[in-house]
Amino acid sequence: MRAVFFLFYTLETVFNMFCMAFNISGFMSVDLSILTWNKQMFHYLYLITFYAFTVLTLFQSINICTGHSPYLWLEIAKTCAAAFTFILVAILTMLDAEKDFHLMYLNGEPSTSTEQTEIFAIDKEVHPFFNFMRSQSIAALSCGVLYLLHATIVIDVYLTAKAAEADDPDETYMEIRLYVFGEYVHTKLEDYEWFINFNEERRMSI
Repeated sequence: MRAVFFLFYTLETVFNMFCMAFNISGFMSVDLSILTWNKQMFHYLYLITFYAFTVLTLFQSINICTGHSPYLWLEIAKTCAAAFTFILVAILTMLDAEKDFHLMYLNGEPSTSTEQTEIFAIDKEVHPFFNFMRSQSIAALSCGVLYLLHATIVIDVYLTAKAAEADDPDETYMEIRLYVFGEYVHTKLEDYEWFINFNEERRMSI
């Protein structure tokens, strides 16, 4: 399980870095002084959110790499909060994009086809800010879905472990097997001693 958690931490860190990159690049393309205080506040809140979860995930990676086992209830709380926060950021980012004054469009002139149907030219954004906002929203949504997947797996493991501890003779619970990049790759990795030691539920000496 430790190896699976480390894989999730690595992916979440990479996704968080993409979110921060789009956020910083986007707001470097505009003059923040002309934005209203609430627009600037949202910008800094997005950046703080991305930074906080990136640092937290990195510390969790260090925690398991030094031989500590993660607490499942803490994993559930963190991943659920992160999933909700990142999905909310994705929605608010596109809401800001719809109302931002940078995103004025060049309207195409309507033309009439042979079927007398009005066809408009595709609107083209006149400011690169739109691309950054859209990219940030997509990255935040992807990161939120990844955290949601992480939370779902951890909740499943936690509930199964609790049910197994109850030791009800009338019910049987199948042990959940978690694999790194699938069963085939995980089986191949188990040929290496370092992977077996890393994946064991015990303290490691470093």
